[in-house]
This record gives sequence, C-alpha cells and structure tokens, in this order.
Amino acid sequence: MKCYKARWILTSKEEVLENKAILVDEGKIAGIIPFEEINLKEELVKDLGNAVVTPGFIDLFTQYQYTNICNAKPKSLKNRLKKFFQTIAKNYTFAGVKQDNYSRKWADILSAYFTMDRVEKIESFKDGLKNSIIAGTTCIAQVSKEDKYFEILNRCPIKNYLFFEVFSDSSEKSKKSFKTLRSKVENLIFHKGENTHIGIMLNSISGVHRKLWQLFSKYCRKHNMLLLTRFAESKDEIEWLEHGFSDIDLLHKFMGFRKITPYLKNITPVDYLNNLKVLTSKVIVANANYLNEKELERLAQTGVKFIYQPYYSEEICNKKLPFNMVLEHFGENAGISTQSFKQNKNYSLLKEIAELNKDVNLDITELIKYLTIYPAKILRLDNAIGTIEVGKDADFNVFKLDDGEDYKALINKDMPYSTYSKGRKIVKRGVIRFSL
Repeated sequence: MKCYKARWILTSKEEVLENKAILVDEGKIAGIIPFEEINLKEELVKDLGNAVVTPGFIDLFTQYQYTNICNAKPKSLKNRLKKFFQTIAKNYTFAGVKQDNYSRKWADILSAYFTMDRVEKIESFKDGLKNSIIAGTTCIAQVSKEDKYFEILNRCPIKNYLFFEVFSDSSEKSKKSFKTLRSKVENLIFHKGENTHIGIMLNSISGVHRKLWQLFSKYCRKHNMLLLTRFAESKDEIEWLEHGFSDIDLLHKFMGFRKITPYLKNITPVDYLNNLKVLTSKVIVANANYLNEKELERLAQTGVKFIYQPYYSEEICNKKLPFNMVLEHFGENAGISTQSFKQNKNYSLLKEIAELNKDVNLDITELIKYLTIYPAKILRLDNAIGTIEVGKDADFNVFKLDDGEDYKALINKDMPYSTYSKGRKIVKRGVIRFSL
C-alpha cells in the first residue's frame, strides 16, 4: 500500500477534493481519505504538496509512425532511390494539382513514410509515443495497417487501443482483406497483454469498398468490437460522393489501388453509411469537417462517437468544425486528438483543450472530462480508467502549482510534473522512467 497526498484532486466526477490522499494497492485505487486519516509508515507516504492530481489523459487518434517524417532523410542507397522514384511518380500523378490539395498532402506524407526503413519507422513511432506520455497521456488509440507496432504497445505500461487500418478497391479484394485481417486480429488477441485492446479502422468512405464496410460492420457487431473511420473530412471525398470521381482517385492511383466508385452518387456521407447499416454506438468517427449542421445532427442521432482533431483538420483537411458545434451535437460522446504532422508538434492534450476552451469557456472540472472520462467511455475502458475513484487503475497525473494557485490554474499548465500508470511512476520532470 502507498499513499499520495495532494492539495487538490480532480476526480473527473462532480466533486473537487481538497487535502485528500489517494491510497494505491497493487496498481488499484484502494481509497481516497483525508490527510488526518493516513495511518501508514512515513516511507509509504508521498506528499505531493501544492499540486493538482488528474486522471491520466486519453488521446483518441494517434499515428505515431509518422512522427519523424519531417526529418526523414533516407540513409541507404536503396531508400534514396526509392524516394527518387516516389517523387517522380507523385509529381506525374498529381501534375496540375495544387500543393494544398488534401489528396496531395496525403501523398506527401505517405511518400516520406515509405522511404524510411524499418528501424527509422520504429524509432519514429517510439519518439511519438514517448512525447505523448511525457505530456500526460496514459491511453492512446493508435491507427496503423502494420502490425510491427503491436509488440511495442503490448509491453508499454500505458493503456492502448490498436486500430488496424484497412483499404479495399473491389468486392474481391474486400473479401480477401477481411479474411486476412480477421485472422491477424484473432491471433493477436491471444497474445495481447491486459493494457492492449484491438479494433478495426476502415480508412474512409472513399477508401473502402462497400463490401468491406458490410463485412466488418457485421463482424464488429458480432464480436462487440469497436470500428473507427475518418468521416467526411475532405472536400475530395464530398466531391467523390457527389460525382463519382474527384482528386481522391489520384491518391488511390498513387497508392496502387484501382478506381473506387460510390455505390450511389449524389448522396451524403451519413446516408452512404446508414444505408449500409454501419452507423451504430460501437462506431467512432473522426473529423466530419465537411458536414453541415443538419448532417451533424443526423450523425449524432445514430449514436456514433466523435473524435475532434483540430490540428490535423487545419493542416490536412483545410477546414475544421468549431469546437462549440462539436460539443452541441456530441457532448459526452466526444473526445480529442493531438494528431499533427508539423515538425514542432504539440503532444499536450491539456494545452490543446485549453486553446479550444477560449471559444467555449467551460469550467476546468468539465473541460478535463473531455480528456479523461468521456474518451474512456468512448473506448469502453471506463470500468478501469477515466476517473479517480476506488477500484479503478491508479493512472494519474500530478501538476505542481505555484504559491497562491488553486486547481483552476491547471488550465495554464502544459506538462505534468509526474505521471503514474497503475501506481507506477512512468514520468518524472519530463523524463521517461521505462524503456520501450
């Protein structure tokens, strides 16, 4: 048994606790008691002083494999040649397409990633993961079509969801992709640790043939598995749904796919998936930047959960929804992501939501829920994380306060002083205390 004393504890429930101590036993919160009730040996009591404790933060959409693409410089001759031919192919495919085009931006990202070797990709992934944990993130939802990151996440001390991403361009390939990924997922489920969870990521409406939507939607419902997708995030996709073609076809061609066409033209994204019986409470959608108010309301009514990605939306999608509109339509069914492709990326969920709060002005006790209990419910992990209460895992952040500051000063902090996962200190003063 260990004890952590703090001036303030934000539980992500309704109360703010003052001058209380968290009792931790075998990684679980065993009690929350007043200072005067502490009855443990001195060496078992950690006095955090004038600090505010929060539950660990949850990032709902990460792709840490892309962390170092801005710095990627192929070292081997093989990769330099690969980059040369990738550049030629990209310039030929996207000739005449503006640099700020969504599909071209993704072609740039993928080109940089494809020219990294395996070691560089793994280091890129680890760098993103470490920076995120230093910023107080104790649970991530990582998206990748590659399984080489599974073992890293599986031995990592934080909670994680690994969503395996899949594309398909025909009915035949859909059936093959379904069988392949189903086999991979069912094999990994037997090898995963208790911190690791697995879901399915169908890339997007325009990147997945309707047959695969049907197959995995049925599979996820049957096996009570989460399904994630990018949704209406680009003008290219809206035009593809309207006309049956758009610049998204160029991206697919660059990636080696055949042309995919919608099963019905001039249809909204909500109707497209609703008609396939995809949209349910077990589905998580990201972005929806190009939906209007009426379509957002219809999307919310289906029960889907929502991921807000303001950095990614501005950088790649050329449009983002106002945060107040997200809260209006999705409320507790929303969480956020720090995904960004900038070289000086911000990994702090707290800093991100503090910026967003300038437009909505929520109390810090409500704001912190969008980093903790609400995303925990979206990932269906709220039985173990998301709040500080008896019986849950001791995943929490400690933020030091200056003299005269109370818990409300948390909004001005960027990084925690220390971070705990299941009662184990995994970060102190910006230094990771474990190896990946």
